[in-house]
Amino acid sequence: MYYKLRKILFMAAIALAPIAVYASPFNQAISFYAGYIPSLGDNLYSYEQQNTFGSTNGVDGINRSFSGFNTSHIHRLIGATAGINVKIVMYDFFALRIGANYFKNVWGGKGKTVYDDGGTTRLLECTYRYDGFDIPVTFGIVIPFYKDMKITFSCGIAYAWGRYRNKFESDAPLLYRGEFKGHDYPLVLNVEGEYFMDEKVAIATSLSYYRGTTTVIKDSKQGDGNTDYAPLDFTGYRFLLGISYYFKPI
Repeated sequence: MYYKLRKILFMAAIALAPIAVYASPFNQAISFYAGYIPSLGDNLYSYEQQNTFGSTNGVDGINRSFSGFNTSHIHRLIGATAGINVKIVMYDFFALRIGANYFKNVWGGKGKTVYDDGGTTRLLECTYRYDGFDIPVTFGIVIPFYKDMKITFSCGIAYAWGRYRNKFESDAPLLYRGEFKGHDYPLVLNVEGEYFMDEKVAIATSLSYYRGTTTVIKDSKQGDGNTDYAPLDFTGYRFLLGISYYFKPI
Protein backbone atom coordinates (compact mmCIF):
# COMPACT_ATOMS: atom_id res chain seq x y z
CA MET A 1 0.00 0.00 0.00
CA TYR A 2 2.68 2.52 1.02
CA TYR A 3 4.79 1.74 -2.08
CA LYS A 4 1.84 2.75 -4.25
CA LEU A 5 1.41 5.96 -2.24
CA ARG A 6 5.07 6.97 -2.59
CA LYS A 7 5.04 6.24 -6.33
CA ILE A 8 1.94 8.39 -6.96
CA LEU A 9 3.30 11.28 -4.86
CA PHE A 10 6.59 11.20 -6.74
CA MET A 11 4.84 11.35 -10.13
CA ALA A 12 2.59 14.20 -8.91
CA ALA A 13 5.60 16.19 -7.70
CA ILE A 14 7.25 15.89 -11.13
CA ALA A 15 4.05 17.01 -12.85
CA LEU A 16 3.64 20.07 -10.63
CA ALA A 17 7.29 21.16 -10.60
CA PRO A 18 7.08 23.34 -13.75
CA ILE A 19 4.11 25.21 -12.28
CA ALA A 20 5.78 25.70 -8.90
CA VAL A 21 8.72 27.59 -10.42
CA TYR A 22 6.62 29.75 -12.72
CA ALA A 23 6.45 33.55 -12.61
CA SER A 24 4.93 35.87 -9.99
CA PRO A 25 1.20 35.34 -10.83
CA PHE A 26 1.56 31.95 -9.14
CA ASN A 27 1.76 31.27 -5.42
CA GLN A 28 2.23 27.94 -3.70
CA ALA A 29 0.97 26.71 -0.34
CA ILE A 30 1.40 23.56 1.69
CA SER A 31 -1.13 22.41 4.28
CA PHE A 32 -1.11 19.80 7.02
CA TYR A 33 -4.42 18.72 8.48
CA ALA A 34 -6.38 16.06 10.34
CA GLY A 35 -10.04 15.31 10.86
CA TYR A 36 -12.73 12.69 10.98
CA ILE A 37 -14.99 10.78 8.62
CA PRO A 38 -18.52 9.98 9.81
CA SER A 39 -19.81 6.69 8.40
CA LEU A 40 -16.48 5.53 6.94
CA GLY A 41 -17.05 3.03 4.14
CA ASP A 42 -20.69 4.10 3.86
CA ASN A 43 -22.82 0.94 3.42
CA LEU A 44 -20.33 -1.84 4.20
CA TYR A 45 -21.65 -5.33 3.60
CA SER A 46 -20.63 -8.56 1.89
CA TYR A 47 -22.22 -11.58 0.24
CA GLU A 48 -22.05 -13.63 3.45
CA GLN A 49 -23.72 -10.85 5.42
CA GLN A 50 -26.54 -10.82 2.90
CA ASN A 51 -26.86 -14.54 2.20
CA THR A 52 -26.10 -16.08 5.61
CA PHE A 53 -27.20 -13.35 8.01
CA GLY A 54 -29.95 -11.66 6.00
CA SER A 55 -28.69 -8.05 6.01
CA THR A 56 -27.77 -5.72 3.15
CA ASN A 57 -27.91 -2.49 5.14
CA GLY A 58 -24.30 -2.16 6.17
CA VAL A 59 -22.67 -2.35 9.57
CA ASP A 60 -25.59 -1.16 11.67
CA GLY A 61 -28.19 -2.92 9.51
CA ILE A 62 -27.24 -6.32 10.93
CA ASN A 63 -28.32 -5.29 14.46
CA ARG A 64 -31.05 -7.45 16.00
CA SER A 65 -32.01 -8.43 19.53
CA PHE A 66 -33.75 -11.47 20.99
CA SER A 67 -34.93 -12.36 24.48
CA GLY A 68 -32.30 -14.26 26.42
CA PHE A 69 -29.35 -13.10 24.27
CA ASN A 70 -26.83 -10.51 25.44
CA THR A 71 -26.47 -8.39 22.30
CA SER A 72 -24.58 -5.10 21.91
CA HIS A 73 -25.22 -2.46 19.26
CA ILE A 74 -22.87 -2.44 16.26
CA HIS A 75 -22.28 1.19 15.27
CA ARG A 76 -21.25 2.51 11.89
CA LEU A 77 -17.54 3.17 11.51
CA ILE A 78 -16.14 6.59 12.39
CA GLY A 79 -12.78 7.19 10.77
CA ALA A 80 -9.82 9.44 11.49
CA THR A 81 -7.83 10.92 8.64
CA ALA A 82 -4.66 12.96 8.29
CA GLY A 83 -2.78 14.25 5.30
CA ILE A 84 -0.88 16.87 3.39
CA ASN A 85 -2.07 19.16 0.63
CA VAL A 86 -0.16 21.22 -1.96
CA LYS A 87 -1.99 24.11 -3.58
CA ILE A 88 -1.01 26.22 -6.59
CA VAL A 89 -2.85 29.57 -6.62
CA MET A 90 -2.94 31.15 -10.08
CA TYR A 91 -3.67 34.85 -10.58
CA ASP A 92 -5.16 34.98 -7.05
CA PHE A 93 -8.48 33.47 -8.15
CA PHE A 94 -7.78 29.92 -9.39
CA ALA A 95 -6.40 26.99 -7.42
CA LEU A 96 -5.04 23.55 -8.27
CA ARG A 97 -4.92 21.23 -5.25
CA ILE A 98 -3.27 17.85 -4.85
CA GLY A 99 -3.26 15.94 -1.57
CA ALA A 100 -2.32 12.67 0.07
CA ASN A 101 -4.49 11.29 2.88
CA TYR A 102 -4.46 8.24 5.12
CA PHE A 103 -7.67 7.09 6.81
CA LYS A 104 -8.59 4.40 9.32
CA ASN A 105 -11.60 3.49 11.44
CA VAL A 106 -11.20 4.45 15.10
CA TRP A 107 -14.67 3.79 16.56
CA GLY A 108 -17.62 1.48 15.94
CA GLY A 109 -17.85 -1.66 13.85
CA LYS A 110 -17.87 -4.18 16.69
CA GLY A 111 -20.63 -5.85 18.67
CA LYS A 112 -23.03 -8.77 19.01
CA THR A 113 -26.28 -9.53 17.24
CA VAL A 114 -28.39 -12.62 16.52
CA TYR A 115 -29.24 -14.53 13.35
CA ASP A 116 -31.53 -17.35 12.27
CA ASP A 117 -29.61 -20.59 11.74
CA GLY A 118 -32.23 -22.83 10.11
CA GLY A 119 -34.87 -22.04 12.70
CA THR A 120 -32.45 -21.75 15.63
CA THR A 121 -31.57 -18.28 16.93
CA ARG A 122 -27.85 -17.90 17.57
CA LEU A 123 -25.60 -15.17 18.92
CA LEU A 124 -23.25 -13.65 16.33
CA GLU A 125 -20.17 -11.55 17.08
CA CYS A 126 -19.26 -9.11 14.30
CA THR A 127 -16.14 -7.04 13.60
CA TYR A 128 -15.62 -4.53 10.77
CA ARG A 129 -12.39 -2.66 9.93
CA TYR A 130 -11.51 -0.29 7.11
CA ASP A 131 -8.36 1.67 6.20
CA GLY A 132 -6.58 3.05 3.14
CA PHE A 133 -5.31 6.18 1.42
CA ASP A 134 -6.32 8.54 -1.37
CA ILE A 135 -4.69 11.10 -3.69
CA PRO A 136 -7.25 13.82 -4.58
CA VAL A 137 -6.64 16.32 -7.40
CA THR A 138 -9.09 19.21 -7.65
CA PHE A 139 -9.34 22.53 -9.49
CA GLY A 140 -11.46 25.49 -8.51
CA ILE A 141 -11.87 29.16 -7.70
CA VAL A 142 -10.64 31.26 -4.79
CA ILE A 143 -12.91 33.92 -3.28
CA PRO A 144 -11.06 36.43 -1.06
CA PHE A 145 -12.79 38.19 1.85
CA TYR A 146 -10.94 41.39 2.78
CA LYS A 147 -7.29 40.57 3.45
CA ASP A 148 -7.69 37.94 6.16
CA MET A 149 -9.88 35.21 4.67
CA LYS A 150 -10.12 33.09 1.54
CA ILE A 151 -12.66 30.45 0.54
CA THR A 152 -11.80 27.91 -2.14
CA PHE A 153 -14.40 25.86 -4.03
CA SER A 154 -12.94 23.01 -6.07
CA CYS A 155 -13.86 19.68 -7.64
CA GLY A 156 -12.01 16.79 -9.26
CA ILE A 157 -11.21 13.14 -8.78
CA ALA A 158 -9.04 11.02 -6.51
CA TYR A 159 -7.13 7.79 -6.69
CA ALA A 160 -8.42 5.89 -3.65
CA TRP A 161 -7.17 2.55 -2.32
CA GLY A 162 -8.90 0.73 0.51
CA ARG A 163 -8.83 -2.43 2.59
CA TYR A 164 -12.02 -3.72 4.19
CA ARG A 165 -11.94 -6.60 6.69
CA ASN A 166 -14.80 -8.31 8.47
CA LYS A 167 -15.28 -11.23 10.82
CA PHE A 168 -18.43 -13.13 11.82
CA GLU A 169 -18.24 -15.69 14.60
CA SER A 170 -20.87 -17.75 16.43
CA ASP A 171 -21.12 -20.91 18.51
CA ALA A 172 -22.66 -22.88 15.58
CA PRO A 173 -19.57 -23.33 15.25
CA LEU A 174 -19.13 -20.71 12.52
CA LEU A 175 -16.26 -18.39 11.61
CA TYR A 176 -16.11 -16.23 8.50
CA ARG A 177 -13.15 -13.89 7.88
CA GLY A 178 -13.04 -11.61 4.85
CA GLU A 179 -10.46 -9.20 3.47
CA PHE A 180 -11.09 -7.07 0.38
CA LYS A 181 -8.52 -4.78 -1.28
CA GLY A 182 -9.13 -2.52 -4.24
CA HIS A 183 -9.07 0.96 -5.72
CA ASP A 184 -11.41 3.39 -7.45
CA TYR A 185 -11.47 6.96 -8.78
CA PRO A 186 -14.16 8.76 -6.76
CA LEU A 187 -15.51 12.22 -7.52
CA VAL A 188 -14.28 14.83 -5.02
CA LEU A 189 -15.98 18.10 -4.04
CA ASN A 190 -14.14 20.39 -1.62
CA VAL A 191 -14.85 23.63 0.23
CA GLU A 192 -11.91 25.15 2.10
CA GLY A 193 -11.79 28.24 4.30
CA GLU A 194 -8.58 29.93 5.45
CA TYR A 195 -8.04 32.63 8.07
CA PHE A 196 -4.63 34.27 7.81
CA MET A 197 -2.63 34.85 10.98
CA ASP A 198 -0.06 36.80 8.97
CA GLU A 199 0.90 37.14 5.30
CA LYS A 200 1.98 33.51 4.92
CA VAL A 201 0.36 31.40 7.65
CA ALA A 202 -3.34 30.53 7.82
CA ILE A 203 -5.61 28.33 9.87
CA ALA A 204 -7.51 26.13 7.41
CA THR A 205 -10.71 24.15 7.67
CA SER A 206 -12.38 22.15 4.91
CA LEU A 207 -15.32 19.94 4.07
CA SER A 208 -14.84 17.28 1.38
CA TYR A 209 -17.33 14.93 -0.21
CA TYR A 210 -16.21 11.75 -1.98
CA ARG A 211 -18.45 9.62 -4.17
CA GLY A 212 -17.27 6.34 -5.67
CA THR A 213 -17.51 2.57 -5.25
CA THR A 214 -15.40 -0.26 -6.62
CA THR A 215 -16.76 -3.27 -8.41
CA VAL A 216 -17.39 -6.38 -6.33
CA ILE A 217 -14.07 -7.80 -5.05
CA LYS A 218 -13.29 -11.40 -4.18
CA ASP A 219 -12.21 -12.22 -0.65
CA SER A 220 -8.41 -12.55 -0.43
CA LYS A 221 -8.44 -14.26 2.99
CA GLN A 222 -9.05 -17.96 2.35
CA GLY A 223 -7.96 -19.43 5.69
CA ASP A 224 -11.50 -19.96 6.95
CA GLY A 225 -12.50 -22.07 3.96
CA ASN A 226 -15.14 -19.60 2.75
CA THR A 227 -15.02 -17.21 -0.19
CA ASP A 228 -16.79 -13.91 0.29
CA TYR A 229 -17.45 -10.97 -2.04
CA ALA A 230 -17.88 -7.24 -1.31
CA PRO A 231 -17.46 -3.80 -2.91
CA LEU A 232 -15.39 -1.03 -1.35
CA ASP A 233 -17.29 2.22 -0.90
CA PHE A 234 -15.38 5.52 -0.61
CA THR A 235 -18.52 7.66 -0.46
CA GLY A 236 -18.83 10.07 2.44
CA TYR A 237 -17.99 13.42 4.03
CA ARG A 238 -14.70 14.47 5.62
CA PHE A 239 -14.30 17.31 8.11
CA LEU A 240 -10.73 18.63 8.40
CA LEU A 241 -8.78 21.22 10.37
CA GLY A 242 -5.18 22.22 9.73
CA ILE A 243 -2.63 24.90 9.00
CA SER A 244 -1.41 26.33 5.67
CA TYR A 245 1.87 27.98 4.76
CA TYR A 246 2.17 30.15 1.64
CA PHE A 247 5.60 30.54 0.07
CA LYS A 248 4.85 34.10 -1.03
CA PRO A 249 2.90 36.78 0.91
CA ILE A 250 -0.75 37.02 -0.03
